Amino acid sequence: MPSTVVHVGFALLLAAALLGTAYDRRALLVVAGAVAFLDLDAFVALVVPNTHRAAFHTLLLPLSVGTYLYADTRLAERSTVRERWGDRGVRVAWTALVAVVVSGLGLDLFTGSGANPFYPLFDQFYAFTGSVEWSSTKGFVQTFVEVRPPEPGTTVDGGGSVDVGQKGSTEQYRVGTAVDPTEGPEPSGVERIVPVVYAGWQTTLTVTGLAVTALKLRWADSPLTLESKEPRAPATESPTDDDD
Repeated sequence: MPSTVVHVGFALLLAAALLGTAYDRRALLVVAGAVAFLDLDAFVALVVPNTHRAAFHTLLLPLSVGTYLYADTRLAERSTVRERWGDRGVRVAWTALVAVVVSGLGLDLFTGSGANPFYPLFDQFYAFTGSVEWSSTKGFVQTFVEVRPPEPGTTVDGGGSVDVGQKGSTEQYRVGTAVDPTEGPEPSGVERIVPVVYAGWQTTLTVTGLAVTALKLRWADSPLTLESKEPRAPATESPTDDDD
């Protein structure tokens, strides 16, 4: 499963692509902080059992924030966000929202441990794992959604199923963390593992995000870049021989 480090690494790449002229250290902190916030539901799970990857890993949070942002910046006569932070703040807010959905929720939903994207309205963990391929003998094949027809001789209600990676509810399924590694009271000497990277693609994604961020910040502070941002004086016409 992706760690917080991997989520933030991917979020930094999204920030480099989407922030535009709003790109700076403070904007990066907002984007990275919003994505890292989701994993704090590991502490919520200490109070409400099995709610890691559920309490904050729900699409209801970005949906609520996105609805407010759209109403405030597009529909309202006066935008509270724009008056307080300007157009730059609006861009940072939308970028952070995209990073939360794509990097924070998306990476967890499409890996083995999964997430609970509609909690608490609909309590079900999903892990959208599978593949899409073309075979010379089978043609187009995808395994993200598997439909199993009823067994011969069974009724329609009693047979067949659709598998989209359901894992179970918070009463049936849990994702362990270093904060809460086992269900119930922790035994003495329990092993607590803080994940960093678990696969080569996670390492590549994280290192690329950090490298792109370091380079882009360095280029943004370079004399050439700063000079290009300075306003230029309007050009004046040079005298010609006709003026003599």
